[in-house]
Amino acid sequence: MGTAGLFSSILHNEISAYAAWMPVTNTFRLGDYGVISNGVLVKMGNIDEFGVSFAKADGKPSELKFRSDGTRVRRFVGGAEIQAMPQADIDAKLVVEFDAADSFYIDAHLNVKEIGNLAQVGAELRRRPGWRRKYRVVFATYTGRHCTILSSRSANSRVEISGKANALQQLELGHANAGVTVSDEDKVGLQIVGNTGVVGLRMFKLRAVGGTRILGPADGDEDLVQYEDADELDDDI
Repeated sequence: MGTAGLFSSILHNEISAYAAWMPVTNTFRLGDYGVISNGVLVKMGNIDEFGVSFAKADGKPSELKFRSDGTRVRRFVGGAEIQAMPQADIDAKLVVEFDAADSFYIDAHLNVKEIGNLAQVGAELRRRPGWRRKYRVVFATYTGRHCTILSSRSANSRVEISGKANALQQLELGHANAGVTVSDEDKVGLQIVGNTGVVGLRMFKLRAVGGTRILGPADGDEDLVQYEDADELDDDI
């Protein structure tokens, strides 16, 4: 499984969402549709092209804090290693070390936007000529604000993040800001520090006969839509 598939698996297990690939730098929005390739959504367009509108709603915010096994965080002030970053305006350094390849360090506070009239949207799409049942549709987006996402390309990789101690303290709480910078890295893959953008997606597709299939665990009105657990997304192409 590649980095995208691994990241998607983490999001599914932690927050019941799938990866918006690439995280943060993508342009996904509610109503986007497409097919699955290599386990992630490849955008083809938006359902507004079919004349289908929808109501927007705020979902429940969530927090994503994940460390792969063998991931260590070390903190330094003035060349000395410390246990916790102080709330102080002094130069400091945070070092994240990965023992294994394809490991992740994730800190993100997530705002959720979703389609509020999902059953109505599904019924409208079913009536639209040209709509294909295999299309997946984004009905919820998870946006990480000032988040940190790091991954390793190989074993024994590391990344150093420099800044003031109080800013690095906020990074560990999921609120990285412009006051921190990646000062050194070795064999690191994903390197997102302090950026804001869409991290995860929830999607649905039309069932063969009536109803809407939500990919992932049920958490809504089951009288309106039918849910079906999906640990992995099967490729369409």
